[in-house]
Amino acid sequence: MSALPEGLPSDPSTLVTGARVAVAAWGVVLLVAARRLPRFTVGSFFLPLTVAVGWGLSASVSYPLALAVAFVAFAFAMLVHAFVPRLATAAACSWLFLAVYASHLFFTGAFGVNRPLAFGLFGAGVLFGALFPRFGLSLLGPALAALFFVASLPVEPAFWWTLLVAAGGFLWQALLLPLLGRPRVTSAGPPPPSLRERRGLWIGGLGWAAAFLLLVVIVVTASAPAPTAADSPNPTRLEALGKAGGLARPGLLFSKEDAFYLFGKPLPVALIGPRGPMLNRLLLPVLGRSPGTQVEALRAVKDEGEIAKMRLAAAITSKAFADIAPLIKPGANEADLEKAILASFEKNGADGIAFRCVVGSGRNATLPHYMDNDAPLRNGLVVIDIGCSVGHYASDMTRTFPVSGTLSEPGRELIATVIAAGDAARAILKPGVRQSELDKAARAVIEKAGFGPYFTHGLGHPVGLDVHDARIRGPLKPGNVITIEPGIYIPRGSKADKKYWDLGVRVEDSYLITQDGYDELTHYPKMPGEGPAAPEAVPPAASPAPAPEAAAPPTR
Repeated sequence: MSALPEGLPSDPSTLVTGARVAVAAWGVVLLVAARRLPRFTVGSFFLPLTVAVGWGLSASVSYPLALAVAFVAFAFAMLVHAFVPRLATAAACSWLFLAVYASHLFFTGAFGVNRPLAFGLFGAGVLFGALFPRFGLSLLGPALAALFFVASLPVEPAFWWTLLVAAGGFLWQALLLPLLGRPRVTSAGPPPPSLRERRGLWIGGLGWAAAFLLLVVIVVTASAPAPTAADSPNPTRLEALGKAGGLARPGLLFSKEDAFYLFGKPLPVALIGPRGPMLNRLLLPVLGRSPGTQVEALRAVKDEGEIAKMRLAAAITSKAFADIAPLIKPGANEADLEKAILASFEKNGADGIAFRCVVGSGRNATLPHYMDNDAPLRNGLVVIDIGCSVGHYASDMTRTFPVSGTLSEPGRELIATVIAAGDAARAILKPGVRQSELDKAARAVIEKAGFGPYFTHGLGHPVGLDVHDARIRGPLKPGNVITIEPGIYIPRGSKADKKYWDLGVRVEDSYLITQDGYDELTHYPKMPGEGPAAPEAVPPAASPAPAPEAAAPPTR
């Protein structure tokens, strides 16, 4: 539909390509043989989980400590599986049914979680794993395989594709595999192993896990790209990272945005450190720690060059609303509006889109992240959430319009409530305020109006190289860029008055925190039909800033 790339394209990486192939192969084994490999299948659940936990708890302190925490947690989980298999399988299967529901919410763009249903599905997974520990492997393995396939693909697959993969694997292992010969694990089951045999199986499994982790460490250490200060188009950022302690010990960047910020190269994995690449590689397994927190803190505060790009991206996004507003009428299609938005981006100098457009009309407007964009406009409201990028820096903006051109009283009431909620947040927006305080102020307005249950997401997020940018820890500072985007989404059948059914509203703008307050970057009337017909034109002198010379051209 558009030649504009989405987000920040990654540089090709042999390490990442190899990792994708390995994860896909892991998934294939689970898809076809999970029921016959019970320890491998349960371990395939616990190993990534415990590594994630260990990494999250300890990587900023020490990589060896993070791996040790992960290995101890994995050893405990597999010990439970060896001696109390029903308990381990119950834990491993606890997420299965809940994941289908969560995936449905994600892919449809809905944020309204039915809590009783979610808890019920979680409990059903636990019960399923506990009652059918062996048969449960026929479902656990394919479900894990589907996740591994998603992780190994360079693009996001459709929800139904992943569900069909998991369902096909389940049917194969539950119905067809037993017909090919007696499986090693049957419903009756062999005599239970002795305590000595259980201990031997447990120790053997730990040996394989330790070998796997050691192999990962060796491969990553040996093959991760290691850009140097000479590669950086912004050496002051490396100096600031050094002063913050982010270069005191070798570390890995697992973010293409972090690598681009420091070196102008969107590398999915990169090795940095205080010494030369070879010495950093040798010291990484012993002294390494994550510099992620320090890089996040730097990225959260935008410099003048970043702000200039974001101002231009915001102006182009604002102009797109002026361009497409006359096209909103009954009989138009969501896809037509999306095409007009992308054409406006290109015409006015954007070099990318920050994210896929959200154009949701009628009941689709009640889905905050609806992205199908393929329904005719008939009545009600249309929520349009869009953002382009300039020099890889994003913008983010949302407006709500009446499809008919005239707001109904319920629609006007909801939009007025959302604007008032944004006003409450803007009234306290300045350095020293926390994002949670902004959320509380806006949410209080919506709750007082009686629509609290229908504000189903957070008030906003940081924006920068990514539309959901590096986390801002603590109070806001000058140079932070955030969104304020209160919303109300009332689906058909809800407890609200029927006159509000199928009405969804969101109004979002991006804000730069200044020394004494804020600067609103995006500009277009918040209430339809009020204010100027169009925002100021895109500054003609502000042409899109090129990416640093060291950056590789976008890859498709």
